Amino acid sequence: MSKYLVKTEVGKQEWQQFNQAGEHVFVSDDAKHQTGPSPVELLCGAVNSCICMSAAMIIKAHKMNVTNFAVENNAETSNLGHGKSIVSKMHLNVSFDSDLDDEERQSFLKHVLHVSTVYQTVAQGMQIEVELG
Repeated sequence: MSKYLVKTEVGKQEWQQFNQAGEHVFVSDDAKHQTGPSPVELLCGAVNSCICMSAAMIIKAHKMNVTNFAVENNAETSNLGHGKSIVSKMHLNVSFDSDLDDEERQSFLKHVLHVSTVYQTVAQGMQIEVELG
């Protein structure tokens, strides 16, 4: 089991947040001010990063000939009224180069998604479509 601590404080600019995870500080913001990604973009980045990290670990552990692994995440929000919305859907396009045949590519992707902590967590709460490009 791992434990994580991220501290967040409201910044001086409207909608700006400063997040600290260990020694790392990163900003989140809204689309208007653009000093950092929005919270929804951070969520998408977390899903993508976890999938890519899972892929990299599997590739290394199994000495696979897989390169250029990438994830593109198109997320949608739904307005629930009264200023409230949720991330309702993500569509992921995963691509990579390899000498694997189609069945092996699908099996590799399935394994990657299976071991991806953030993907598995978020997939329990919303619809996520994954397409292998």
